[in-house]
Amino acid sequence: MKHPVRYIVYSLLLIVACLQQVAAQRAQWDTVLYRQANEYRTKGDYANALTAFRDCYQRAVADKDSLHMGNSLIGIGIVNDEQGSLDSALRYYFHALTIYRNIHNPIKTGGTLKNIGNVYRVLKHYDKATEYLQQALATQIAQKDSTRIGNVLNDIGLVYMDQDSILTARGYFEQVINIYGGKVSKETKAYVYNNLGIIAAGANQYRQALEYYQAGLELMRQLDKQYGIALILDNIGDTWLARREYRQARKYYDDSYAIARSINTSELLRSLYDDFARLYSQQGDYRKAFEYQALGASLKDTIYQEESQKAYAEMNTRYETEKKQAQIQLLERDNKIANIEVESQRRGKYLFLIASALILAVAVLVYRGYRARKKTNSQLNLLNQQLTEANSSKIKLLSIISHDLRGPVSSLFHFLQLKKIRAGYANVQEQENFDRKISHSAENLLEAMEDLLIWSKSQMEQFEPVMEMLDIAELYDEIIELHGPAAANKQITLQRQGNPLPQLYTDPNFVKIILRNLVGNAIKFTPPSGTVTLSATREGQMIRLLVSDTGPGISVADQQNIFEWNSIRSDSSGLGLKLAREFTERLAGQLSVSSANGQGALFTVSLPVKAVRKPSAVAG
Repeated sequence: MKHPVRYIVYSLLLIVACLQQVAAQRAQWDTVLYRQANEYRTKGDYANALTAFRDCYQRAVADKDSLHMGNSLIGIGIVNDEQGSLDSALRYYFHALTIYRNIHNPIKTGGTLKNIGNVYRVLKHYDKATEYLQQALATQIAQKDSTRIGNVLNDIGLVYMDQDSILTARGYFEQVINIYGGKVSKETKAYVYNNLGIIAAGANQYRQALEYYQAGLELMRQLDKQYGIALILDNIGDTWLARREYRQARKYYDDSYAIARSINTSELLRSLYDDFARLYSQQGDYRKAFEYQALGASLKDTIYQEESQKAYAEMNTRYETEKKQAQIQLLERDNKIANIEVESQRRGKYLFLIASALILAVAVLVYRGYRARKKTNSQLNLLNQQLTEANSSKIKLLSIISHDLRGPVSSLFHFLQLKKIRAGYANVQEQENFDRKISHSAENLLEAMEDLLIWSKSQMEQFEPVMEMLDIAELYDEIIELHGPAAANKQITLQRQGNPLPQLYTDPNFVKIILRNLVGNAIKFTPPSGTVTLSATREGQMIRLLVSDTGPGISVADQQNIFEWNSIRSDSSGLGLKLAREFTERLAGQLSVSSANGQGALFTVSLPVKAVRKPSAVAG
């Protein structure tokens, strides 16, 4: 071997050339795959879009290409965003944001901040939405990027519109059209026209609203943006419904529904179910209205389950992909080593050093793969635990539906039967009385359904109480009116004591649910000619809401577990009490009971004068 150094240099140059060729081919394939992923997303083919974006991400990770890693994560986030999986979308956006900031890419950073702000807007976290959108606007202004400035101004306008600051919102939208209209994309202009249409419709300027919607719809159709087309068709249907043009409203709702179903966007489908319910309700077809309302509530539960399943599948896919990637890398390394040994036997000791380095690299990769698999398995175990907790919450929700809807439905059925029996004998006054009671029962049923939706939202979407000043006297009067017919049927006196009653800063809906269950429970167990009394006192910084009855009382043994889930055996054995206690604790309060056999029962709801919101959590 006369010139060993020359042979080494030639070998290294050959290896570098091969690697450059492979990298060029990979970059070309990545660009094609990324473009195809965006085409799938635009057409609403979200399943194929997710697969393509994930393939792009895996290749970018293998190539250590941070820019393409961030772009792929943004693509996955947008698909989740458009499907209504907002928590997943935020996770991918923040991951991409970290990457873009690390590589100092202001354009991508600004776009990602914009996406994060929009998700927080949809989640109604307006302070965070404004914070991230203002960061995005400052970034785009620093880059003097008129197109992106217009996009962010549109999103800031949406934040104000969602908070009913209509004039401020319209100012931002008109600024986009009048100042940046020639530079923003067709898609942005289409959404701006859609937003202006919503504002015009809210001011009953229906003709102008339809003109804005048609302008936006035309641009969406030019771009073949199926999601945008369905969104604007839905808004046009709302406008015709507001004008009581039911046939036109139904036509646009049907067109929007067909597209929403084809692209499987849960957010739009849920909105359309509500729209169909309103349409049929205004036409007097209450059966269909109720069916669509039930479909919307069911879809909400389905979305939660799909997100959980999607997260599990995503973890599993990531694990399998990393495993296959490690195997492929091992095979590639082994193949290269074998070829070098066959072709370069004369380079003995030099090739031995190269082979040793490659073997060491393979060992490092195997070790990293083992660490990654171990971490993934830990995440899968955590996910299984979360799924178990989610199933427990679903079982509780079904039990509560059986408990809280039985009373209002029974009352409504009772009055309908009375009206039917007395149809040939009742005079006009009696008929009006029946109609009034039926309407009242229907309102009670609707209120119970709304309370259940609030409870399910608090369990599954980190829903927080909304605090405001509550007049306890007015609340007691409302509770007495609600339960008056049930008390009268049993000849029970339902009354309130104390005047004036104190006021409380808390969530009225939560307190109403608590008292409705306590009073309903008291009426249920109080014998005829008994009394149920509502009162309230203030002790320092605590307000105590008292519900007492003259029933048979509760034994000391039963008092120890009356609020626990494991004590519930049917819809009449304490489910309402458990629900009342759970909502009391959410308001940083306490629910207690004092009683003795034959001496009635006293339930006390102790709440701070100015309630402190406790963070919500899914109960397992």
